[in-house]
Amino acid sequence: MQSSLRQTNHHFSFTIAVNNSHEEVWSLLIDVERWNKWDTELIKAELTEDFALGAKGVLIPKKGPKLKFYISALIPNQSYTFVTKMPVGTLEIRRTLKQKSDQIEFTDEIRFTGFLKRIFGLMLGGGFKAVLPEVMENFKRLAEQE
Repeated sequence: MQSSLRQTNHHFSFTIAVNNSHEEVWSLLIDVERWNKWDTELIKAELTEDFALGAKGVLIPKKGPKLKFYISALIPNQSYTFVTKMPVGTLEIRRTLKQKSDQIEFTDEIRFTGFLKRIFGLMLGGGFKAVLPEVMENFKRLAEQE
């Protein structure tokens, strides 16, 4: 299920319906150490402190260097955004949950910002966009097993 966002390689999203309680889905979504269980592009993810606004962590992707990130926005039980700094910009990933009748709608929105956003979109965005449906299906399967 795609969202209505105009999809480009530097700003895109994917939405999927999950059959589980809001609390269970949110709990899995903020369990940073388990991100690699559903995100096929990550070897490891960890926070250096509790999940909260301003919390810092590290991502170790399968391709590329280790990345530092921080939680830049947080609405508990609803959404959060984490940011990785890039040359002359950022990579922002916003994850949102919405109750839709008896299902939870989970949206993963990815945005490159700054002067080089189109370049990073060309270099990295296409690959991220291509793998995002698989990553979201992995999340759905894991969340529905909880």
